Amino acid sequence: MSTCAFASSMLLLSVLLVGLCLAHPISNQETQGSYLDGPACTIGPLGMESGAIPDGSITASSSYDSVSHVPQKARLNEGNHWWIPTVADVADSWIQVDLGLPGPVVTGLIVQGHPGASMQTFSVKYSSTGESESWHNLENADGDTIRFNGNVDGGERVTVNLPEILRTRFLRIMTLTWTNSYPYFTFEVLGCRDGIIRLAGGDDVLRGRVEIYHDGAWGAVCDTNWDIQDATTVCRQLGFLEASEAKIGSFYGATELPIVMDRVACKGTEPYLSRCSFLCRENNPCTSTAGVICKPNDVRLVDGPTRGKGRVEIIVDGTWGAICDNEWDLTDAGVVCRQLGYSGATHAEVGAFFGQGSGPNLMDGVICDGSEAKITDCPSHCWDKPKCTNAETAGVICAKAWRDSFYAEEALQ
Repeated sequence: MSTCAFASSMLLLSVLLVGLCLAHPISNQETQGSYLDGPACTIGPLGMESGAIPDGSITASSSYDSVSHVPQKARLNEGNHWWIPTVADVADSWIQVDLGLPGPVVTGLIVQGHPGASMQTFSVKYSSTGESESWHNLENADGDTIRFNGNVDGGERVTVNLPEILRTRFLRIMTLTWTNSYPYFTFEVLGCRDGIIRLAGGDDVLRGRVEIYHDGAWGAVCDTNWDIQDATTVCRQLGFLEASEAKIGSFYGATELPIVMDRVACKGTEPYLSRCSFLCRENNPCTSTAGVICKPNDVRLVDGPTRGKGRVEIIVDGTWGAICDNEWDLTDAGVVCRQLGYSGATHAEVGAFFGQGSGPNLMDGVICDGSEAKITDCPSHCWDKPKCTNAETAGVICAKAWRDSFYAEEALQ
């Protein structure tokens, strides 16, 4: 990791070490802040050692045996056991952890090997879905895969800080070099889940009771003063453009979760719910919870490493599909990004830069003039069936705006 990247990472982590109840107090005065202000997040272990990550969420390419060196033995508290791949598989081996949905923020790893037979270096891949085409290498600014040192002191625990903060569900550690005949490896994932939200009790991903993760557990949101601005902030954090309804009165069912936010007062422009003003007192007497219905998007970015990056897909007659990359340029990409709430695009990617999708290709020969509100308003070869393959589809990288990743990734670049 470069000195600059490490320093930037440490700066951002120091900003994040605040409590959720330090959110803006309810006031009639407008508060000012940069995108580094929140959401609140205390960096710590995500559950390998504690068991919060279950055995079934830890998998590997292979195991040396079926008892002492299986993937579950990669927990730091397994004593004299480690995960070890088979000798035949060691050159291409990996161990993977499913961190669950919604995917947490990941900032680094604690790694440990056997004093005489450790994994010396490894690389990291990450994915939001775990599908074969969705994996991304953790790379440096030059696009080279980063090699991490996991055996600095031989058998000691080593903390490895990632050069950028990831929001991901799946993390995969790839073996590169090792001592002895095969690597011995245990690890913990570092990061946080505070401020992550989910919808519960609804029939689909668009609607449900609002729940937010804070201080190691999920909590609910009181419906006092809950309105469309609050609901819109929730929907935007979840990746939708806006809300169609704000639901009150425990519309999506009662819950035994504690109330952790009361009298939420969003402006509707905040990038995440924990940036809104609210009361966060303990023993809240409120028992009626808030819910939302989000408006479905008709364009989305798929398989990108963070929000604002990905393969462009549109929905036609209920089916999602990609856009052919012939004639694809920054003007076209800008229409997509502005449609998604960004100020514009910084890159127009071609050649299935963000992986090949499995759906159909739905637009070909797109030529926008930049004034269009939606990508489907742009001229295209609409009388002809798209002729490109899934290896010839368009992608974008959007400029920073309220729809950026859970934390400001640009602060690290």
